[in-house]
Amino acid sequence: MRALVSLLLFFSLLSAYDAKNILLETPVLYPIKQIQVLQTQAFEDSAPPSDEAMQKMFKENQGYLQDILLSIKEDPYSEGFILQDEFQKESQFLKSRIGLNIKLGNGTAIKRDQIALAYLAQLDAINTYIIGLSSMVKAYASQKEIVEFSKKMRLDLLIEEKERFIQIYKSVAEDTNPLAKATQENFKSYISAAETYAQLLDFTIDNAKLLTQKTIFTLIHYSDIINSVNAVPSARWVNKKISFLYLNSGKLVTIAVVAILFWVSLHLSQWVLRFSFLSFNHYENNKLLRPIKLLLGVTALYYLILTLMYPLLPSHLIQSFIIFAYVFASAYLAMELLAYLVIGYFETKNSSENQKALVSLFIDMLKSLIIISAFVFYLNKMGVGLQTVLTSLGIFGIGIALAAKDSIANLFGSLNLLLDNTFSQGDFISIGTLEGEVVKVGLRSTQIRAFDNSLIIMPNAEAALKPIVNWSRRRLGREIKTSIAVPYSTDLELLKSVIEEIRYMIASHPNLVQSDDIERYENESSKALFVSTRHLLGLKKDRFIYLDKLDPSHMSVLVQVFSRSTDREEWYRVKEELLYSILEILKKNKIEFALPAQTLYFSGSEIQNSKQKVS
Repeated sequence: MRALVSLLLFFSLLSAYDAKNILLETPVLYPIKQIQVLQTQAFEDSAPPSDEAMQKMFKENQGYLQDILLSIKEDPYSEGFILQDEFQKESQFLKSRIGLNIKLGNGTAIKRDQIALAYLAQLDAINTYIIGLSSMVKAYASQKEIVEFSKKMRLDLLIEEKERFIQIYKSVAEDTNPLAKATQENFKSYISAAETYAQLLDFTIDNAKLLTQKTIFTLIHYSDIINSVNAVPSARWVNKKISFLYLNSGKLVTIAVVAILFWVSLHLSQWVLRFSFLSFNHYENNKLLRPIKLLLGVTALYYLILTLMYPLLPSHLIQSFIIFAYVFASAYLAMELLAYLVIGYFETKNSSENQKALVSLFIDMLKSLIIISAFVFYLNKMGVGLQTVLTSLGIFGIGIALAAKDSIANLFGSLNLLLDNTFSQGDFISIGTLEGEVVKVGLRSTQIRAFDNSLIIMPNAEAALKPIVNWSRRRLGREIKTSIAVPYSTDLELLKSVIEEIRYMIASHPNLVQSDDIERYENESSKALFVSTRHLLGLKKDRFIYLDKLDPSHMSVLVQVFSRSTDREEWYRVKEELLYSILEILKKNKIEFALPAQTLYFSGSEIQNSKQKVS
């Protein structure tokens, strides 16, 4: 049994020290390990590296050092990355083994464990320094204070101890026995940790601004204000009364200042948005005021929390909530500001209704893009890698595309309707059995206001597949068509004269389309390539006043003309005028309308039979 214990002790004396059992995996530990790897590689290289390799190594090293500081700033460490209980056990074990080797007279093993113990001391120094920096970050330390702290730690480096261990390494560098190998490995770990610590100190001194908190407290010397207020004799008396609330007079003054600034900013925003030059007919300024109120409220809440918790930083959960609120409020403001600017721009340009509908659609699309961007930004701020977010969005997008193919079809349907200029807001259209005025063309559907004032919602994919009648796409000419029933007893010469009189009346009517109207519209409009201008603009002047039908009970005279106005109400008025004029012409010529009638002819036998039945 004693031989077995001795054998185990012998093998333990030959092994190099491994400190991974005492390390706690935290975000700050990863860049520290990477710097140590770079230092070990540089130490082991027998030949000097090229200039390009040195520049690459230096760049990587600087990047990891910056990651350490940013990690400390974003998530200050109160416990560090060393498990203290395990650290104490390992340190005690090495000290005990050194004492045992002193008794055994094993000088190389003593040096090996001394280097391992020094390596632990370097890790502990890095850990202590990071905890110190974290405390300073929590207390909103200035850049000068961080530099002074780092310089003090720099002076405490044990240069003599480092030189002694270098000499030990040189003495065993050519030795190939297992104990010497373990000593060499321990020295590599020690020297990499020592260089990492030294470089971290130097980098922090040169880049202390990376750790300073850019808040109102650092900008206005918050701690000085708190101390100044609390130094007033009356404030000391107040502090004694409210100390159980974890408040003091300085904090109360700061809270009052934040409340006043919030109130002033809110009312100033309301006053500015009332200016007439900032108002547009198609945008309500109170829509822009709502996200401004939200952003101001989140800012006030953030400073209130910081004040109440000073000198400590809020917890990670509270910070995550504040970041989410800021991102949401900023995205909300960006969406409304985008709508405000774009709508205002196109309103001043006197854009067509179709252009406004297309702009409205793209505003909705850009708002969706802003929401997605804000979501990605928030996840990235919470530590989720951008590549991971984009990959997840890609997978999520495929699922959404499969589950919402109808919505995507509606989106492309709306694009087809607007890009083809099928109809615009305000147009009167017919789609199948539906008729009404277009209210809005959205991402998914088109809203139509029917004659009975009901609102019809039609999916754009369905609308794009059906024949659409656009009654508003006619610049000049809305059809008026009627038929005049004249009895067969009317003199034909008189009928011809009446038809000519109706033609003359129509040719001189001021509200019906005439030939010169068509020519004037064609000259004023730009010529369309490959398309007839008359057909493109809807210019109609046709007039048809003819004897049209010989029905069984009457003759029919067709009257088909076009009004100048395409407006529905004006069209009804012109139609009424025309019908009155036709009635006056018929009345003047004493021509009556044929009433519905039917003549029956009976044979002689049928008449005789009917007489017998009557008798």
